[in-house]
Amino acid sequence: MRTVSAWILMVSVCEIYAAETVDIYQKQSFVSAKSGEAVTLQCTLADHQRNEDVFWYKQPVGQMPQEVGIKGAFMEAVFSSQFKNSSFKLERVENSVSLTIPHPTKDDEAMYYCGISVMMMIKFSTGTFLAITGHPHLNVSVLQTPVWGSVSPGESVTLQCTVLSEIRAAELRVLWFRAAAGQSFPEIIYTHQNSSSRQCEISSSTHSSVYNFSKNILDHNHTGTYYCAVAACGKIIFGTGSTVEIDHSKSHHSALVVMGLALGLCAVWNVTLCCFCMKCNICKHCRGNKPHPVTHDLSGADDIQRQDQDTVELNYAALHFSERNTKKGRKKKKRGRPQDSVYSEVRSFS
Repeated sequence: MRTVSAWILMVSVCEIYAAETVDIYQKQSFVSAKSGEAVTLQCTLADHQRNEDVFWYKQPVGQMPQEVGIKGAFMEAVFSSQFKNSSFKLERVENSVSLTIPHPTKDDEAMYYCGISVMMMIKFSTGTFLAITGHPHLNVSVLQTPVWGSVSPGESVTLQCTVLSEIRAAELRVLWFRAAAGQSFPEIIYTHQNSSSRQCEISSSTHSSVYNFSKNILDHNHTGTYYCAVAACGKIIFGTGSTVEIDHSKSHHSALVVMGLALGLCAVWNVTLCCFCMKCNICKHCRGNKPHPVTHDLSGADDIQRQDQDTVELNYAALHFSERNTKKGRKKKKRGRPQDSVYSEVRSFS
């Protein structure tokens, strides 16, 4: 019984001694890396702790520590919810567990700790501070067409942006800015969203991507210079810009065309109206000046007849002319000779 108790005591002392003599360390306390270039941080365990689960933590300057993930001896790496969509990698080789950041950015600058769980507690190493010192050289070209455009008010214009880069299109963020007269800063008006996490992986081949932007130019508030910009690896590359203006000559031409059409319609209407009025007057004249039968009495009595009491009056008068006797008694009036009668027509208009 005493032997068993002594054995248990010895095992407990050994465990406590092992816990107190934790030997976990990081060789480098400071690592400097360029943005976009892969960096690997090492965490080394003692031989008797090589089977322990190793935790990695990230602590940005002035913030609380963030759990990156855990890597066991016989299990796959498990990342926390905050780093599930990141490109971080946890690998284990014998008694060393490494943390690799394939495409570090300025947001990855922080202090990184590794630790193990001992006696319900986590023992940390001294830590390694990762500093991001610069940005890689980006071969990115942004081409815009058209360079200048003139449209009528209300007309739509389509701008095109072609991006040539060594970064995959899914990792690019393309933005559209408008700079107008009187504005202190250009305003962002549209962003092409990509589902990728936008890493900064530079490949050996050049990728070409085309982005289109359409806008209805209603008035001068929509005119100006439109810029296509590409955000990648902590940089923003702007295109040359496309200037959009309103062509007032087109608007004046349209106004003249509308006015011409209106005048043409008015002229046609006036001609039609005049023709209609003339036709009505002719019809009324025909109805009012219909001739009536007139009989002439040649018996010698004065006779006045009216053909149209409203418009025209015809007056007939019989005039009697007799021959003058130049010599008395030479010539006698022959009996039975009819007298000459001449009729004169007098027409008056009321």
